[in-house]
Amino acid sequence: MPVANMVETLPVIDALHQKSSVTAIALHPTSGHLLIGNKDGLVQCIDVKSEENTVLSKIHVNSKIVDLAWSTNKIVILDETNGLHVYSMDAQEIWTSEFNAGGAQLSVGKQILALDGIGTLHQYTLDGQEYSVVQKEVRSFAMSYDSALLILENQTVVKTDDQLNIVFQRMQRGEIGEDIVAAGAGAGQTWFVAREGHALVPGDEEALELEVYSNENLLHRRELNGRVKASAADAFSLYLGLDNGDLLSLNNQDLDDLFSFDYPIQSLHVNGSTLIIGTWFYIYGFDTETKNIIWQVEHKGMVEGVEIDDSGCIAFFGEDQNDWTGAEPVGICDVNQERIEVDPSFLQGWFEEDMVEVETNPEIVYRNVDDFTNLLSKEEQQSYNQSMQDLEIGLDSLTAAMNEEISTQSVDDTGDDLDDLLQFLHEDADEVILPKANAGESQAIRLHDAETAIVTLDGSQSSDPQDRIQSWSWLDGTGREISTEAKVRVKLSPGIHQFELRVFDSEGGMTSDSLQITIESSGS
Repeated sequence: MPVANMVETLPVIDALHQKSSVTAIALHPTSGHLLIGNKDGLVQCIDVKSEENTVLSKIHVNSKIVDLAWSTNKIVILDETNGLHVYSMDAQEIWTSEFNAGGAQLSVGKQILALDGIGTLHQYTLDGQEYSVVQKEVRSFAMSYDSALLILENQTVVKTDDQLNIVFQRMQRGEIGEDIVAAGAGAGQTWFVAREGHALVPGDEEALELEVYSNENLLHRRELNGRVKASAADAFSLYLGLDNGDLLSLNNQDLDDLFSFDYPIQSLHVNGSTLIIGTWFYIYGFDTETKNIIWQVEHKGMVEGVEIDDSGCIAFFGEDQNDWTGAEPVGICDVNQERIEVDPSFLQGWFEEDMVEVETNPEIVYRNVDDFTNLLSKEEQQSYNQSMQDLEIGLDSLTAAMNEEISTQSVDDTGDDLDDLLQFLHEDADEVILPKANAGESQAIRLHDAETAIVTLDGSQSSDPQDRIQSWSWLDGTGREISTEAKVRVKLSPGIHQFELRVFDSEGGMTSDSLQITIESSGS
């Protein structure tokens, strides 16, 4: 008879421990090759089907990795500062496209779609030819079969064809506007929009709704109890994960509550009759037929991404949002393996570092070892013997030098020199040398036939005489952090803009510098 608090889990989970926080992953659909990108601009390609999880190649792009994808056997990288890159499996760059404000979102299918940091959506052929049509003022986008669904800055939603031409535009609803929460592919050939209406009466502003479309025709609307955070669809059903933890399914016009989790649902994937669900702290396997959790895997923090390949191998990563802990591992497991029942406390075992056993037997710890050389390898013994010979020669020279007569004057001079050295070291030890932040000079820019200007904030001239600069932080006039890179490109409208650069060293010391950017319109 099973114990009431036992849970089912997947017994074999590999932990790929990381030195820097992971920001994106991409799992190849068939080869077992996994891409891992981090905040330092490193992309690793790992063979997760090998026994040792062999690293096949490494790519450095010197900027935080925003997103990753596979294009057949080519590696597609979007980074925060430079833009879009395509590499071969052996880390050779094939082509690149630089963006004025770095990258924000990526999708790879028959074409490559990349959203840059100022809201311009670009489309490329797989060999790097850019389409002539671009869409601007895009906040985010989602793919729906051969179409792209764009959420614009003005909260309208547009649908494009495969050439990025707009074929349908959904206008705003409500007297005082709305927020578009999500848009994406639905069941069959349908697509959906999740919205939050605004109202003047307190409490009415959370008018949360789901709209379902076929081509350009609205099929129906349904009220929701939360904001859509994730979605997935198959031929018959649309599945929605909400910020209140609710899991919903929409089949034709029937909206069903499948389950309610304790935390917001971050990701959803369909794998046959099983939904792979990522929330805070857990990844679940959920059977859509029995409406039950069939397995669960614990994670240290907030699950940020889950990938699944054609064989049922899943890779996942997340972050515990704690600056005082190290980078969290990437998890790898096969959802087809036979499940086991465990106590919930055992769910944490996979991500723990290997423990080093320390000898505690006092008879062994405090034993006298007269001859330890038999514990050394042959190479270590040779190195030890050579070191001992060098030491004997050094001791003979030291003994000879000590036997030489030393004049009183030399002793006095040495004492004076020692006093001067100690005084210098004392003064130097009392001096705290902080890094010097340099945000650059204030600027005044006049616009010519444009509504905005793209300005580079450059803190790379910041210095530290001890070469210990650890990180940068750019803040806007409201105190909001906008970047942790030394350089950042910003899009500014006419007016006066204040920015502050904070530079931190490895000891926690910090200095700051500010600058002002004045953008003048052409008519001023």
